[in-house]
Formats: sequence, structure tokens, C-alpha cells
Amino acid sequence: MKENKTKFYNLNECKTEFLFESDAEKVVLKEASKPKKPKIYKKIILNTFIICFFITGLSLVLNHYQANETSKIIASLGRISNSNKLDERLNTASNTLNVVDNNYNDKYEVIINKANPISEETVQNYTIISVEDNIYNGIKLEEETYRNYLKLKENLKERGYYINIRSGFRTFNESKIIYNSYEKEKGSSYAEKYVAKPGTSEHNTGLAFDFIISSNKNVYKTDYESDEYFYLENIAYLYGFIIRYPKEKEDITGYNYEPWHLRYVGADLAKYLKKNNLTLEEYYK
Repeated sequence: MKENKTKFYNLNECKTEFLFESDAEKVVLKEASKPKKPKIYKKIILNTFIICFFITGLSLVLNHYQANETSKIIASLGRISNSNKLDERLNTASNTLNVVDNNYNDKYEVIINKANPISEETVQNYTIISVEDNIYNGIKLEEETYRNYLKLKENLKERGYYINIRSGFRTFNESKIIYNSYEKEKGSSYAEKYVAKPGTSEHNTGLAFDFIISSNKNVYKTDYESDEYFYLENIAYLYGFIIRYPKEKEDITGYNYEPWHLRYVGADLAKYLKKNNLTLEEYYK
């Protein structure tokens, strides 16, 4: 009986019968049994799809983050606005302010307004630190401003008065978001007239803050006709602070009266301004 010389090769778990004897033919058959690689254009399409999917996803994430940050800032302003109307508001006099020879050698004497903006590069040299023991979280101030604020706070506490900061340092980006939100809601002319652009707000420096003060530790609002406010108004200069936008000076500062807005200028200048009843705009004339 003649021996059967048919050979079997296990290719992809499937027995294939063939009668090729040469090594070359075996290699050809083995290569043919492998899964076919996708053509190059299919790879390009697939990779393009993956990249587009990734970019779209990243864009959605970034937009969601930006929206959240915007809503947080606007919500924060809303809380301030609903409590004693603690919102910055320029007036028409802001368009007539003069450009002055700013003293950038002493950052605490720098005047910042619509006519005299400060650059983001300048502010980057300031040391900004977090405010502690405050009923509102996330507040920051320039370091020397904060140290003197703590001294002022201790003085008030000894008298039974409680001060807290509602709004302190604000980044240029946060100011931009605020400006754009007003521009979108109320129009360009309104925003241009009444809202501080990045670099024109004292909040961009950490040298200024909006506060509340009360004789009741659990009350989060201020009576600007109260004894505690009157006391603060008259001793703030001892610690280098001034009421930056005082009453009956609106045509000079370009801002509406803001009894809640303190600005650190240093003890010497604060004493001089207090004694002579001057604003920074008048000091620089």
C-alpha cells in the first residue's frame, strides 16, 4: 500500500491541506493566511477621526471649565451686589480723568483708574497671599496690605467690631470675564461707561478690598451710618488705608461713592490724605 504523503499545516487554527513541498511555497502560503493590514488611506481616516474626537472632547471640557469659572465670578458679584450693592461702578466723570506721572517706584502710592491702567506684568511682581479667618473663602491680598489689614482687624475686634473681606485681589482674566459679561448683557456702551476693564481696577493689584463690618459677629451686612463704620472710617489711616471713593468726590475719582472700598497706600500717605481730605486723583494733580 502506497504511503499518503499529504501534509497538513495549522494556520489560524484551521487545517489546510496542500501538496507544496518547497520552503518558498510554504512561506507564501503562511503569509497569505495572515490577517490583511488595512490600507494606508484607511489608517489616515481612522487617525483623523481619533484626533478630531480628542480635540472636540478637550474643547468641551475647556468650555465647561470656562463657563463654571464665569458663573462663579458672576455669582460672587451677585452676592456682593445684593448686599449693600457692593459693586464697582464708574460714572461719566471717569472719561475726563487725567493721565498722571505715576510713582511706580512705590507701588503703594500708584494711582489706578480708567486713565491710568496698570500692566499685568507689573502686578506679577507683587506677592499675593491668601486671607485667613474670613467668612468668605478664596480671598487674596498683597502681602503688606494683608499684614496691615490684620492690625486694623485686631483694633476693631478689641472694640467689639467684626470686619470681613468680601472681594479682594482679582486677576486680569477675572476682570475680563466680568467686563465681557456686562458687555453681553447690557451692551458695549454700558460696559465702556460703567465697568472697569482689566488693569483699571484696584482689585487687580491686591492693594484694595471691599469689606463688611458689624458689631454682631453673625451679621453679614454693613450699616454705613453705624458707630462701627464711623470708627473704622476715622482710624483706617493709622494702618495705611483710605476710603478710596468718598462721598461728594465722585466727579474727581470717576467712581460712585463706595464706603465699602478700602485702599492701602501706606501710613504716611494715608495720614496726609486724611488730614487734607484728598483723594489720590487730587494728590497727583
